[in-house]
Amino acid sequence: MPAYKIKSISLKNKAFSESDKLVTLFSRERGKIKVVAKSARRVPSRFGGRVEAFTYADCYIAKGRSLDILSQCEVIESFQSVRDDAPALISGLYLLRLVDAGTLEGQQHPELFDLLLRGLMTLKAEKNPRLVEAGFEKAFVRLEGIYRQGIEPRYSLSEHIGVDLRQW
Repeated sequence: MPAYKIKSISLKNKAFSESDKLVTLFSRERGKIKVVAKSARRVPSRFGGRVEAFTYADCYIAKGRSLDILSQCEVIESFQSVRDDAPALISGLYLLRLVDAGTLEGQQHPELFDLLLRGLMTLKAEKNPRLVEAGFEKAFVRLEGIYRQGIEPRYSLSEHIGVDLRQW
């Protein structure tokens, strides 16, 4: 099986089988991809918290028939301080959800990856997470080419994604 290595941010994960997780990763090279983390739901697991949302990591992935398989994961940054602070956590999850909802699987978007990583790094240091959210929204609509003068970015994003973000 051919394999590849990417630096990625974990957007989300969910139970895939009794012992596996389906992990959604976002990388500069491959965009949004879904991979299976074998035995990640078992205790103890070789992945531990390495596949949890926010984790920025070097991932080694083997090509599978229908889904690729995560074979190894080395954490670069866990953003633990974002997870530990409730307002930062809410804002961080909002950024991850925006990227997940606003991108297609396999769609390369290196500028958006850099924006997300910068946003998470800023959340780690910023005392006002709402400012980070607003800056991210504005940059996101510009990257996607949906910026309209005089219209709040959140409305453009709602239209782009097809969901009213005020209900998130």
